[in-house]
Amino acid sequence: MFYFPRLIIDFFGNIFRYREYLKQSVARDLRRRYKRSVLGYVWSMLNPLLMMTVLAVVFSNIMQRTAEDYAVFLFCGMLPFSYFASTSMGCLGTIRSNAKIIDQVAVPKYIFPLSLGMSGLVDFALSFVPLLGVMLATGRHIDVTVLAIPLVILPLFFVTMGVALIVAVSNVFFEDTQHLVEVVFKALYFLCPILYSRDLLPLWLQKWVVLNPLFCLIEFMRDLVYHARLPDLEVYLINLGGSFLVLLIGLWVFKQADKKFVYFL
Repeated sequence: MFYFPRLIIDFFGNIFRYREYLKQSVARDLRRRYKRSVLGYVWSMLNPLLMMTVLAVVFSNIMQRTAEDYAVFLFCGMLPFSYFASTSMGCLGTIRSNAKIIDQVAVPKYIFPLSLGMSGLVDFALSFVPLLGVMLATGRHIDVTVLAIPLVILPLFFVTMGVALIVAVSNVFFEDTQHLVEVVFKALYFLCPILYSRDLLPLWLQKWVVLNPLFCLIEFMRDLVYHARLPDLEVYLINLGGSFLVLLIGLWVFKQADKKFVYFL
């Protein structure tokens, strides 16, 4: 009866308990990622900006009729999905690549995907800077609602970590998980309202795609930044609960499998 609440309590308790390790791990991951890069952390801002520029040029003439300042519209959708996809893909090999540390250090095994999830939040924050720059460049007003971005980050972190834990476990037992995940994420990209808005979808399809937590998270991001309004409270709370459920499922799957890792690493 108390199994699932215990999973959540342990998860957040371990975040606090191993906070120093997580700080060092996140810092090490960021240093390693940009160690020999000339521009360093600037790439965290340039990468989404360059991708947004390409997509905006390609799709602006098609979508401009339905979305004013399409570059801003597009950027708002790209940021949360990029965090989700890059973090989940990055976590695929975390258990295998840290097999020696797992044998030597008594830390919860999900600490390794968790540290990648937290370093991804740093990239997310840095990527938000060029979004504000694009808004200034296009003359779009930056409203005070952008300060409510943590409302999006919380459920985004939940759903990302839930999926990241599941794919990390799957990759331990099935080495071809990466190929399957890449295909699924490509399909998911087009099933999320990144390039388009919800009203372009037929009503029968809208009823199904909103079951994807990322769909509403992207809309929340767009509400705060592009439309300068707060998300609908009821929809937000439902999405928060769904995202929390994804995290819980990920923790449960990971807990069921972590004792078997030693036989496959």
